[in-house]
Amino acid sequence: MTLTSGPLKTVVVLGVAYGGKRAADLLSKSLPSNWRLVVIDRNSHFNHLYAFPRFAVLPQHAPKAYIPYTHIFDEPESSSSSSEKPLTPPTTPPSSVTTLDGSDHHSDPLSVSTCKKSRHQFIQGSIVGLTAHSVTFVRPTMDESKQQPRSTHSPDTYGKYDGPEETIQFDYCVYALGASMPSPVNVWSKIIHSSEVQEADGEELEDVSGTKKHGVRWMEESAERLKKAQHVVVVGAGAMGIQFASDLKYLYPSKQVTLLHSRTRVMPRYPIEFHVKIIDELQKLGVEVVLGERVMTWPKDPEVLDGKKKVVTTDHGRTFDADLVLPCTGQKPHIALMASVNPSVICPSSGRIRVHPTLQVHALNENGNSESVEDRMNNLSLSLPPTPPSSDYTSSTATNRSSTDEEVEEEQQQDLSHIFACGDCAETGAIQAGHTAYYQSEVAARNILRLIRQREAKAGDGNLMDDDKVLENYKVSAPAIKVTMGITRGIIANAEGVKISDEGVEDLHTMVMW
Repeated sequence: MTLTSGPLKTVVVLGVAYGGKRAADLLSKSLPSNWRLVVIDRNSHFNHLYAFPRFAVLPQHAPKAYIPYTHIFDEPESSSSSSEKPLTPPTTPPSSVTTLDGSDHHSDPLSVSTCKKSRHQFIQGSIVGLTAHSVTFVRPTMDESKQQPRSTHSPDTYGKYDGPEETIQFDYCVYALGASMPSPVNVWSKIIHSSEVQEADGEELEDVSGTKKHGVRWMEESAERLKKAQHVVVVGAGAMGIQFASDLKYLYPSKQVTLLHSRTRVMPRYPIEFHVKIIDELQKLGVEVVLGERVMTWPKDPEVLDGKKKVVTTDHGRTFDADLVLPCTGQKPHIALMASVNPSVICPSSGRIRVHPTLQVHALNENGNSESVEDRMNNLSLSLPPTPPSSDYTSSTATNRSSTDEEVEEEQQQDLSHIFACGDCAETGAIQAGHTAYYQSEVAARNILRLIRQREAKAGDGNLMDDDKVLENYKVSAPAIKVTMGITRGIIANAEGVKISDEGVEDLHTMVMW
């Protein structure tokens, strides 16, 4: 089924997390009356990912991390401004009415609009295809009698996403699909049971990922396994690994917790003082910290508590055994859909989507080269290709080579300036974090509005203001982060320096997101 724009022009936002939610927020309130906004996300609720590691250990707070999309297009009751940019995005992301957790679909094939008076729409669906001007998705269903095949275009689709494929044509797009979740917080994976007793209703939700019920149950089972394990090895001393290690040792002082990291310094993007304070706080808690050793061999089922010892071996030849091993080794950006539109937009050195400072997707650098110096060095071949004998160099070979060159050139010159990428999947030079995605999406949304005004002015529909003649550039701010060290303490690093905070609470102030 193809859903055309009709009389309305369409802007789509793909992914409604910290970045996509903010873009949807701004666009829904500022688009002209002849434009509509369609936002698509695979989850029934906004997932407050910052809190996931904590709630995988303290699941009594887990429901707070799943915020409904119901009021996503509502006008705010009041607005407040602050000159200080927070480390956590400040607004409350709302929710939708027709989702896997919700009720029935509307008669409108593009359901669901989260406000009866709104022309804008939220859709819970798994995106399975993307072209330069269209997006294809499948919706979830709870109908057990429905036997439609799952889309073959998306091997990463989990759960009951077996509805028919639907396609929406768009004029502008915000690509904010972020990155994959490491397995210790991947609530889209199957629930690993910690006990023999399994609830009947839990069984029904076992493979229905993307819902609040599944996510909360997933965290409850995770916490139970972590509580029972006597020795936990955490691999990767990023913010998540540090949080898991420090929370476990804080809550269960008698538990043996080992933190392995491949580098000799944690968080190297921040001042050395940050590293020193982190190691000091971990050691005070009693966490065994091992730096400069990379894990080379992993156990089978590292996160399954089955009574078998899980053994990891490092490049120093040392082995560490535990009841559970938590791989906190980073995320992979979700760039496959964008790569299917044009592979040349993916930066080979970072694996992220190339964007201009305006956050518009592009395959060419501003100087006309398709790759940066770093890209070209990465792809450099030290061996020359063989020169075929002149007798073998036929006109057919020349024609094929010319055809291939033309295809590559056409690919590199494809205009994708109507697509904006932001967040963890975009190569912006900023750190990968929710607050950077939030501010990048603001720039993307404002630039889309400028392009629409330029388009309407060109068509003779109004005058163009000076502010709308030039697009805005995203400015990379100084890296900023807060790492928790147990429940009550945390270490903050930003442009002002490094400091310790003692104002931590169990739920990480998650209700501020509501």
